[in-house]
Amino acid sequence: LKLGMRVTAARQTGWLADRRTGCELGGPPLPVTYRLTGRRAPAGVRGVAEFHRGRLTVLSFTRGVRTAAGVTVGVTTAARMVARYRAAGFSASARFDSTFQGTFTNVRRGSRNVLGGFGEGAVVSLLAIPAVPLCE
Repeated sequence: LKLGMRVTAARQTGWLADRRTGCELGGPPLPVTYRLTGRRAPAGVRGVAEFHRGRLTVLSFTRGVRTAAGVTVGVTTAARMVARYRAAGFSASARFDSTFQGTFTNVRRGSRNVLGGFGEGAVVSLLAIPAVPLCE
């Protein structure tokens, strides 16, 4: 799966299943989401692919992934994620948000978001490319 690909091409990978309507605040048209539980999806990965206007815009994961910088969802703390990405030459920050009662981590390259994280405690429980999707 690659950001920007069309939903038809993404479905052909065999990774997508369980089509649903995304956040009502994300439209019109409303985004469409799929769980990464298709017949050819990697075992042990839990995640969601979000499409807007027929293109893949967000991939988010709650289990089974590790980034090239060594950040593992469910294991790495937000502070460690920031340190690893800063050491790799990215701009990275973390902040607690009282509305969502958790810490958001943001990794940027130049002016572009490349990775986001969220955790209700110290540990990052969700990783998303390019940023954590929100629906209030």
